[in-house]
Amino acid sequence: MSDKDFKVKSNLVVGGLTVSGPIIRHTDGTLTSHTALPLDKGGTGQTTATNSLNALLPVQTSLDGYYLKTDGTNASWSTVTAGFTAMPSTAVSSNVTLAAFNKYFVDTTAARTITLPASPTLGAEIYIFDASGTAATYNITIARNGEKINGNAGNLIFNVNGGAASLVYTGSTYGWKVG
Repeated sequence: MSDKDFKVKSNLVVGGLTVSGPIIRHTDGTLTSHTALPLDKGGTGQTTATNSLNALLPVQTSLDGYYLKTDGTNASWSTVTAGFTAMPSTAVSSNVTLAAFNKYFVDTTAARTITLPASPTLGAEIYIFDASGTAATYNITIARNGEKINGNAGNLIFNVNGGAASLVYTGSTYGWKVG
């Protein structure tokens, strides 16, 4: 039965099986386990989800604030590069012109027009969130400010309650790519 998948509807009985360690075979043929499966048997040796994850990750001692990175083969902890800053978050409750590399939480208790930057640079990012959850009723108009949006020379209407949109500037041919 090697390399075969099978389904058991109920009461699987395995006869003639000798097992030592965490799996116990009972006289009726049923199998049970009361201990954690060790690493060399395909487990983590742990009994909780948090401890299981910690057993699989590289050692974490004194690494508060680090992030997990990979070189394609191995995982390790690394520090955040100097100069890295998170995008600022801005609450919007009026019509405004946006700045690149920002997150905007738009109050949609009224319709809003938010205008994209006039001279964006390649790779500029903007994130827009319907903070009130009423964009279907009170739309957010994203004014293109002379640049295309998804290759079109028209404004974008954001009308999804509780929705979010990311915009990345791809250059003058396609303009802002909406994701």
